[in-house]
Amino acid sequence: MPAELTFEAATKDTEAQLRRLLRENPVGGNIQVSLEREPNAFHAAGISGDEYQMMLAFGGDPRHVIGSGGRFELVTYVNGREQRVGYFGELRAEGGLRTRRRLLLGSYQTMHRFHEAGNVAFYMTTIIEDNHAARRLLEAGLGDMPTYRPLEKMVTFTIPARSGARRRNGLRRIVSGSERSLPSIAERLQEHGSRYQFHPKWSEDTLRSAIRCRGLSPSDFLLCNDRNSETLGSLALWDQRAFKQTVIHGYSRQLARARPFVNLVAPLLGRPRLPTAGARLESAFLSHVAVAEGDGETLEALIACSCRHAIERGIDYVMISFAERHPLTAVVRKRFPCHSYVSVLYVVYWEDGADAAESLDNRIPHLEVAIL
Repeated sequence: MPAELTFEAATKDTEAQLRRLLRENPVGGNIQVSLEREPNAFHAAGISGDEYQMMLAFGGDPRHVIGSGGRFELVTYVNGREQRVGYFGELRAEGGLRTRRRLLLGSYQTMHRFHEAGNVAFYMTTIIEDNHAARRLLEAGLGDMPTYRPLEKMVTFTIPARSGARRRNGLRRIVSGSERSLPSIAERLQEHGSRYQFHPKWSEDTLRSAIRCRGLSPSDFLLCNDRNSETLGSLALWDQRAFKQTVIHGYSRQLARARPFVNLVAPLLGRPRLPTAGARLESAFLSHVAVAEGDGETLEALIACSCRHAIERGIDYVMISFAERHPLTAVVRKRFPCHSYVSVLYVVYWEDGADAAESLDNRIPHLEVAIL
């Protein structure tokens, strides 16, 4: 570990080094994946917030990137009202635990300077539940690091498109969105989102933004109508493979041993197989979900139709996420064969954001996993 480190915001001249760091440092857990950002990391950063800084840590001779972190700002609903909040993501570091500890301390000093020049009181972030080393380190409160307070468990489901497509729409009718329907989609998302904690505010302008909603068009939205053409719910199939990729790096020792057996019985159980290391997941997000908590039939119809559209685009998996205590979590788990992983949602703050963070009420969080 070099004795001297420097920390600075990424630029077009250093962006390629950030992509290299993301490729070579997968996220831990029972399934290790690299969350890659080819061909330009700023394309992915742009969908996460209308303001952001990508922080890089440099070391070595010649110097190279050994750590990174992203700070984002966006408008969400907090306690039922619009509020600008922050998000921390893209945390990566080379080296062992001691190296990561030193990198974190220096990184958060830089992040604190960005924070003081920004416009948010506190932040949210998610960490995979079984990444125990990272969670212990972040919760330890070392040095000038902010407070990390666990808030909720979030469940992200990966549904094989071919399995999901077999579900039926029932009495629901699914239609694709259009330019004409976009204003009503935005209005519905705002009305629905205000009931949840941290749901992004999706305005008509934001939905049309080539930066905030890169790769998403009105026709990617699906609307579920009843017999009287009343809209019961909606979501979008957001294909981000052109600027965000998920690559399998490997499995824990226990899961690697079990993988041949799992893949042998998976088709019999209607479950997806575990891909080989090095394979890219051809996946897309089911985003901008606006479905009533008690309407599992509508969610099922929308997911099934999304899976059929995904197959047409060469997408093998679709991903959707809810808080663990959200009623629709049980619907997805029961009605669709899928893999799932649990993340812990944290609220993160320095001393100046403590009161705002403590004021959060008990509404169910609904983060948009597609922009994290």
